[in-house]
Amino acid sequence: MELPQRFWDKVDKTAPGGCWLWTGAAQEGGREGSTYWQGRFRVDGKSLLVHKISLEAHLGRKLGDGLVARHKCRGGALCVNPEHLEEGTRKQNGEDTIRDGTSTRGTKHYACRLTEQQVREILSSTKGSCELGKEYGVDQSTISKITTRVSWYWLEKKESGQWL
Repeated sequence: MELPQRFWDKVDKTAPGGCWLWTGAAQEGGREGSTYWQGRFRVDGKSLLVHKISLEAHLGRKLGDGLVARHKCRGGALCVNPEHLEEGTRKQNGEDTIRDGTSTRGTKHYACRLTEQQVREILSSTKGSCELGKEYGVDQSTISKITTRVSWYWLEKKESGQWL
């Protein structure tokens, strides 16, 4: 699939590291307070992610079911160089954000109301969710998500009992 010239008119191929940076329309990626921007391009009246468009054009097909366009480079979400992109799962893409320092998990999340130290205290506590919720000023469902490892799952104890 060949991309129209109006797409390539919005790409700067002179960036360091071989990244081809999107200079057209972009919107803040992820949720409120996130720190990265995603390029957007209209195709048939729909606003689509530019790195996905670039990868699909390069592959000559749509991405597989449930797969996303991942960045192999650290040029950020505005890089559209198909050599810097690959198909992958959302989980792999999330791991990429940790690698690149663009993850919004934990205290970087816009809605976070607890510190890592408070979460560690909650995980070490023998108190119930309701009591801990009142103590830390959050809903008991927030406490339950922490203690069942739905959220803050990456915080793990070392065998000696020390936190990582």
